[in-house]
Amino acid sequence: MATRRFYIFLSLIVLFGLAVRLVYMYFYKWDQRLWGDAFMYHWTANGIADGFGFQSWLPKAFTSNSPDALSSPPYTWGLTAGPAGVAAESPPLFPLYLSAFSFVGLRSFHAHMVASTLLGTASVFVMGLVGRRVVSARVGLIAALIAAVYANFWVYDPLVVSEPMGILAGAVMVLMAYRAWDKPSLVNVIWLGVAFGVAGLIRSEFALLFPLVVVPFVIRAMPGRAVKDRIGYLFACGAVALIIVSPWVIRNLATFDSTTIISHDAGLSLQSGSCDETYYGKSLGWWSKDCFIGGRPPEGDRSVTDAYWGERATKYIKNNLDRLPVVALARIGRMWAVFRPGTPWGEMKPYDTLPLAVIEGLTEKSARLALAQIWILMPLSIAGFVLLWRRKRAITPLLALPVLVTFVAVFSFGNMRYRSVAEVALAATAAVTVDALLSYLGRKRSSVELDSKDPKQVDPLA
Repeated sequence: MATRRFYIFLSLIVLFGLAVRLVYMYFYKWDQRLWGDAFMYHWTANGIADGFGFQSWLPKAFTSNSPDALSSPPYTWGLTAGPAGVAAESPPLFPLYLSAFSFVGLRSFHAHMVASTLLGTASVFVMGLVGRRVVSARVGLIAALIAAVYANFWVYDPLVVSEPMGILAGAVMVLMAYRAWDKPSLVNVIWLGVAFGVAGLIRSEFALLFPLVVVPFVIRAMPGRAVKDRIGYLFACGAVALIIVSPWVIRNLATFDSTTIISHDAGLSLQSGSCDETYYGKSLGWWSKDCFIGGRPPEGDRSVTDAYWGERATKYIKNNLDRLPVVALARIGRMWAVFRPGTPWGEMKPYDTLPLAVIEGLTEKSARLALAQIWILMPLSIAGFVLLWRRKRAITPLLALPVLVTFVAVFSFGNMRYRSVAEVALAATAAVTVDALLSYLGRKRSSVELDSKDPKQVDPLA
């Protein structure tokens, strides 16, 4: 397929993906409540634009001295907020992105919903480039079309959470990794390092992708190169990534009382899934507010609080090590929709993952659609990995994504939202399978048409 035709078709698919996202945002999520991670990102962005820097924010209903402050409806609490101290509740890039809109006056929650949706639309475009790089232009268009309609790509776009930017970063990392894999030059390795560095400023767990991708790269993708050259490429990639994240890391190390590298949320995440309710109870493999009962964090900044929760969670885990394998499997099963996922068509049962996802912000219809689609896409993805492996095409850049999110599930809990970056690998490899099926059906049809012709009219040399 000619390059011009590819980009024309890809642009049409991107516009279609944008339409899907705008319809979902406006007709299903426009009136959503501002709370949780969305509250944090929205107000952090506005605070940056107003000169507060990276602060923790609390609803004014919680900080007001008025006894009637909490008498207003809860759904209105997130509409006003005040700074509550310096913080690193998340890596900086997503709130910085939103703050650019706030700085020019687009500071409403609706404006930030649109900004987040633009990131999801950009992912459709990059998925087309990924499929094209991995196999062919047709695979690229199929991958882009999957990304346009696959609910696990677009359900997070209007929520104003970091997942849309994380999906986009994951797709870019895969694209840069395959560029380096196909042509192991210093320039391509540096661009791969840039991708890793930027990704680390979006989601802290993305730092783990570096050894999962770059170490196999210097071992497998550089045949005949001296060990010195391989180490040099590894160092160059890591150095570039480190340079990009270092200003944020230095700021955190100089700011907080307890050691903080990227964000102070690891201890909180660990604690949220470490108690009897999530180890032995109905919330097995998930998180529970019961995990924080009885906790008394010491005075100090947010890093001190997070360190306290991390120590408390670690103590609980050590006291229940015999249960950890069961909990880990339950977490993985929830993340990959094979353990208590719920059903796309039946009654929603309490403590299944489906209603829990609805509580976190998805609409019931979109959550059911997302569940049904991953059940369809999963076998296609597995087949795609096998096809790439049999064709001797590198699968490490794609395989690293599901490996990463599976580790995240074991560490924290089986949230489907935490699986989001792995959807890049699922969509790309599913596109490989669909392309193979289309090629097979095309060959079969051609064979049938050839057999149906008059043998005398068939050119034996054709």
